[in-house]
Amino acid sequence: MMDRISNAVIDKICSFATVGRYVIFSEDELYEAFPEGEKRDLSTLKNALKTLLNAGYIDIKYSGGSLYCIAPIKKYEPEPEQIILPEPELRLPEKAKRERKYLLPFLAAFSGGALGSLLVSLTFALI
Repeated sequence: MMDRISNAVIDKICSFATVGRYVIFSEDELYEAFPEGEKRDLSTLKNALKTLLNAGYIDIKYSGGSLYCIAPIKKYEPEPEQIILPEPELRLPEKAKRERKYLLPFLAAFSGGALGSLLVSLTFALI
């Protein structure tokens, strides 16, 4: 991921040159691309150009004085921002709520029936 200055410089270069075509830029033209509030000095510009060169976005044919001959090699497309969605609430569907409502009485009736049949069976078995 590149910083704001490198993004601005590559946008400036791509706006004047097509991919693979060399264009001469002055330092002042490249400084114009810097975002507001950023320090506009030679070391910052050289760091941005070095970052772009190492990442394979530009090729620098020569740099002399305050002129640079630069060609964009590929266009920079920023990574899409990740959208963080809120966690959905886990809710039971209405049908599950209705089924759950009858579960306790069913278990009580079933247990009572089983216990009653057990008692009747034991009574007949012992008599």
